[in-house]
Amino acid sequence: MPSDSTADPARMGTTLGIEADAAVAAGTVGETKRLAVNVLAGGGVNVIKILLQLVMLPLMAHLLGPVEFGIYALALPTVAFFMTLADGGLGASLARESLDSRDVWSTAFWLIMAVGIGLTVAMTGWGIVLAWLSQEPRVKGVMALLSLSFLFVTISVVPSARLTRDRRLAMISVADLAGNLVGAAVGVALAASGAGAMSLAAQYATLSLVRACVLNAVAFMRPSLVFRISILKSHLSTGSSLMSSRLVEFAGRLVENLVFGRLFGPAALGTYTFANQVPRFVCEAASGPLWGALYAYALREDDEQIRQTHAKLVYLLALLLAPVALLAAATGPGLIYLILGPTWEEAGKVMAVLIPFYALNVIATLSGAVLLARGAGWAIFWLLLFLVVGRTVAVLPGPWVGSVGVAWWIGLAQVVYTVLTLVVLARNGMPSTNRFVRGIRGPFAAALVAGLGCYAVVYSAPTDITRISLALIVGAGIYVLLLILLEGSRLRDDVAGMMRLIRR
Repeated sequence: MPSDSTADPARMGTTLGIEADAAVAAGTVGETKRLAVNVLAGGGVNVIKILLQLVMLPLMAHLLGPVEFGIYALALPTVAFFMTLADGGLGASLARESLDSRDVWSTAFWLIMAVGIGLTVAMTGWGIVLAWLSQEPRVKGVMALLSLSFLFVTISVVPSARLTRDRRLAMISVADLAGNLVGAAVGVALAASGAGAMSLAAQYATLSLVRACVLNAVAFMRPSLVFRISILKSHLSTGSSLMSSRLVEFAGRLVENLVFGRLFGPAALGTYTFANQVPRFVCEAASGPLWGALYAYALREDDEQIRQTHAKLVYLLALLLAPVALLAAATGPGLIYLILGPTWEEAGKVMAVLIPFYALNVIATLSGAVLLARGAGWAIFWLLLFLVVGRTVAVLPGPWVGSVGVAWWIGLAQVVYTVLTLVVLARNGMPSTNRFVRGIRGPFAAALVAGLGCYAVVYSAPTDITRISLALIVGAGIYVLLLILLEGSRLRDDVAGMMRLIRR
């Protein structure tokens, strides 16, 4: 008879299997908790940044006046354009690289630093030319100070990529918050002391410097004296696709605005630009943290885990954006008219059409995080190129359909973009169309009814602030009630799962 100390192979196999399953389950819970922390940290910091911007804009405007803002505005287009090139598109791609590949990381560091130095020199030189062209000599100093931001941004690329690979996005959020707070303090102090436009440039440069210091403090890697460009081949391909996507988007906005301005005139272009900026800002502020967290998560998880997580984040983003979009569509025109006056009435109408489509658009764009993690960066480029071309073509019927009609055509282009994104995702081994539809149908259905109820309340007095407030309360109540009726069990399961996760 065998003693108790003798190992039973069958029982040992069962025990090891149970232990392995427990380890996998613990790992899954740990990664899910980290994902939740990253999303909450990114979302919380975004809210603070938005509130900070709402305070800083009128404060700096009061301290500086329109002339100083005008000098700073001369430099902004160059900064925006060069910033799309600052990391060479390598930041996101490097997050896919093993930390043991020291030669790859070192080569990338030296390449990115060379790009940063080149952009700094180029922008400083362009500042001299721009000062001569604009006959505003102070632009030269503003652009020289702003050019330092490119060095600080490039110094941040490698530690940011390492933190993304380790899924420590909360530290990136901390760095962003620290940079914004210190930058704001420096900007206000300099503006109050009479520094003029230089205070705005100092705010931007300080933000980049503080962010770089925090990121390098927690994830610095001392590079080796290695530079072998050949080992970056795959990263350069992905980086090229990302840079191309950024440039296409940048150029697309310029062309779209140019065509619209030629068809409708500068005054209409101003209202159209405003109507686009508001929904873009709101929707992208909500989606940014989720996109980054999903990308970091998708780098190392299996396909089924990625599909499940993608579906959950789609649902979460739909829960957040659907009511905001539909209630804003109902009350936004009246609020814009009330705050900005009758000259901006058309902007409110265009915004009301665009914002629900923007919400759908950014929810679909979450799929880009999965595509990039799977090395399909060029698929993102082609999708974005389609959207840019579609938006530009949508402007062409403007003389016949008016600016509101253009908004509806742009909405159609965004719907087609959403469908194509799901098709491309499926062709890359991640079928998710059914899950995507299930994720958005409940929130959007509830929000649509809530928006109609909100509009019914505000219809007879769209600019009355009391009526607008009541309409928003009614709309929010309808949304919550319908969501409970339509998605009650799913919401209870999600809340219960979140509470279990927090307790762990």
